[in-house]
Amino acid sequence: MSSSLIDAAELAKHLGQAKSSIYRLHKRGLIPAYAAGPNLRGLRFDVAEVREALRRPVRKDQEGCRQ
Repeated sequence: MSSSLIDAAELAKHLGQAKSSIYRLHKRGLIPAYAAGPNLRGLRFDVAEVREALRRPVRKDQEGCRQ
């Protein structure tokens, strides 16, 4: 993990996606995130880890999840 984590809105801009797409990819287990905030409810993303995750082949049970 790099020292710089960003929120979903920043990651969405970086990847050219909607913020809702970022949350959907995370919920489906396609991209990693870290819990942050006082109640650990916010998510933070490492851009390098997300890019690496998106390069991996999709498992058979996750087909149709990527846009």
